[in-house]
Amino acid sequence: MARAKSTARAEARRRHRAATAAATAEDPALEAEMTSKGSQAKAAGPTSRPPRPGMFGSFRGAIRPVHFREDLADLPRLATRTFAIWVPCLLILVVAIVFEATGGNITSAGIPALAFNLFVFPPPLAAAFLAGILTQRSSYLAGAIAGILGGILFSVYVLTASFPANATGAVITNDVRIQNALYALVVSPVAGVAVGGFAGFYRRFLRMANPNAGARSAARGSKPAPRRR
Repeated sequence: MARAKSTARAEARRRHRAATAAATAEDPALEAEMTSKGSQAKAAGPTSRPPRPGMFGSFRGAIRPVHFREDLADLPRLATRTFAIWVPCLLILVVAIVFEATGGNITSAGIPALAFNLFVFPPPLAAAFLAGILTQRSSYLAGAIAGILGGILFSVYVLTASFPANATGAVITNDVRIQNALYALVVSPVAGVAVGGFAGFYRRFLRMANPNAGARSAARGSKPAPRRR
């Protein structure tokens, strides 16, 4: 019975090849069409990969238009489902607390003073860049929030800290304190928008310039969990 079935299949394949050869002999255009379909099927196989867009193509593709209303509506998701807001803000708070606990000397060469200059001192470049790199959408809003918090904490610091007289004996007056506080409240959010937006663009640019890295990370995330013995 099995031999009879295999013989019938072989005979059917032979008849199909003969009919195809006769049809292509009568119509050469049919042969070209079948050849092109076969090449397309091979090109669409599982091993095919889309070509890289190139550096300039990645640069253009990483640019996103600003949709302010949609981004504001997306702000709850940005705050609750990503690390783009609470992680930089938490770092800003920790840096400010540690800086104050260690004496609050902004001119010292210690790590707390360095961290304060990076995360709180206007403009807070490190905090805004971290906020923007942790999200793909609304990165400028995340950078703005980090800048606002940094500006507020620096304003509190400059208004309440006791600064010694400089080398010429001049004492920092209340007018100078207010000017520095206003400078921080204006410059820090604006710089946060710019730095956060650039960080989001930079992240998209890297992903588009190297799509294989994103595919590998997605493949690692889709691996099944190991079985327990």
